Amino acid sequence: MKKILKFKHWQLFILIVLTAAWTSPSPLQEIIRFIGLITFLIWIYAIGIYGQKKLESLKLPNLNTKLFKINIILFPILLIISFLLSPEQTTENTQAEFNTQTILLIPITLYMFFALFQTIVFSCKTLSIIELKREVKFSDYLVNLILTLFLIIGVWILQPKITKLIAETENN
Repeated sequence: MKKILKFKHWQLFILIVLTAAWTSPSPLQEIIRFIGLITFLIWIYAIGIYGQKKLESLKLPNLNTKLFKINIILFPILLIISFLLSPEQTTENTQAEFNTQTILLIPITLYMFFALFQTIVFSCKTLSIIELKREVKFSDYLVNLILTLFLIIGVWILQPKITKLIAETENN
């Protein structure tokens, strides 16, 4: 997984952003988009975990990784469950059904959003602590957060920075 942090920005752009924009017949499209999502989650996971190792080498306090690890695993599982539970929309059936599946889908979807946002914030915070070499406030990692959320532009700025921080670790 550490190799993904050494990718060039254009390689990561192709793997994450272009797969999200892929259009093709239905089963192939979902598979390719899922590959892009898993690549994004592996990238976020690698930033968080290897960033914590970098914090140890810099003798900075580590962040608690328990919730981060749980959420990074739960997100794709919950995504698959929500995909299976979501009602099919057809041209004849455009009315929203409110049944047991829909009731189950609401908390799953809410936790999915929380899990994704928490993992992204954790990675951005870790990256900012490594950059600034001190404890950070929300305003310190807000730029990294915005760049991660707007990945089309952010990958071009964040990935060279991440690669540089990993290269520093290997040289020392």
